[in-house]
Amino acid sequence: MGDFAYINARVKVMNSRLLPAARLDELFRASDLDAVLQGLADTPYNVELAEALSRFTGVRAVDEGLSQNFSHTTQRILSFADGEARDLIEVVLLRYDLQSLRAIIRGKLTGRSQDEIVGTLFPGGLLTEVKLRELLQQPDVRAIADTLTTWMHPLAGAVREGADALQRGGSLLDVESALDRAYVRYGRRIADTEGDGDLRRYLQAEVTMTNAMTALKLRRIKELPREERERFFVPGGTLPLDRFLTLADPQSSLSEIASMRLFGAELAGTETLSEIERAIEQAFQRMAARMYMADPLGVGVVIGYLARKAAEISNLRVIAHARQLGIPEDVARREIVGV
Repeated sequence: MGDFAYINARVKVMNSRLLPAARLDELFRASDLDAVLQGLADTPYNVELAEALSRFTGVRAVDEGLSQNFSHTTQRILSFADGEARDLIEVVLLRYDLQSLRAIIRGKLTGRSQDEIVGTLFPGGLLTEVKLRELLQQPDVRAIADTLTTWMHPLAGAVREGADALQRGGSLLDVESALDRAYVRYGRRIADTEGDGDLRRYLQAEVTMTNAMTALKLRRIKELPREERERFFVPGGTLPLDRFLTLADPQSSLSEIASMRLFGAELAGTETLSEIERAIEQAFQRMAARMYMADPLGVGVVIGYLARKAAEISNLRVIAHARQLGIPEDVARREIVGV
């Protein structure tokens, strides 16, 4: 399975450089964005932020610097690995390509600006910052699929399938569903080939979260037959199809969802769909972060560290945007991911 003893030893050193919770609290109390940047000057983010500030200003510079830092982090982990171990790690990193592709396509279809989209990207997989910028320049989903095809990207076919669905009158959900299915298929093929239990558990959790989030999106579509809702279900998670269809039914009670337990977390106390969606996503991120304590000779340590690192970057983005826009601390803290 590759030399994960060596890889994980290096990753654990990287984990020790994550910012302590007290530092994030200090940044939250910063008076403005300049004070946030000053507070990050003596952290591992300093080099990338300084470079980004030479090209951009404000939160755009912060988003760019944090993205670069994440990219450098993932490339460094890959440099520790080869063979089977590298294949497993690349599956984990492909999830960030999935996340970035979803963000770009969603942004294109909803009319968001490039600056807004950039702040949601994680250049950590096969899609480098340069490639993500090229995708941002494409006029539509079909052109994005064509560009990915020239790069022989594993998710190119899924984006093309989504473009076909859009041409037939489909929605963003059709594109996202195609991407989710393609990622899981690809990951399972590698996990089965290499016989890695940690990656299988991670993919099962990914499917469970995806189905739960998809069901909530389907609740917002009132006029959709039950069989149409069923086609968005991705097999392989712990959420049964009948439960998925109940959650996806706009006529079912929100209390049905709030009574769920996902990844060991209760959703009780959530009152709106957006709150439930946030709770599900954060429960998944905490589950992934706990995999850091998994088999010291498996890919779980890498999965757990990357979840912690991605959460830290997301939290820093929340802080920077909150200080720039003058959002009250108690409101911004609702978006913080605690892992």
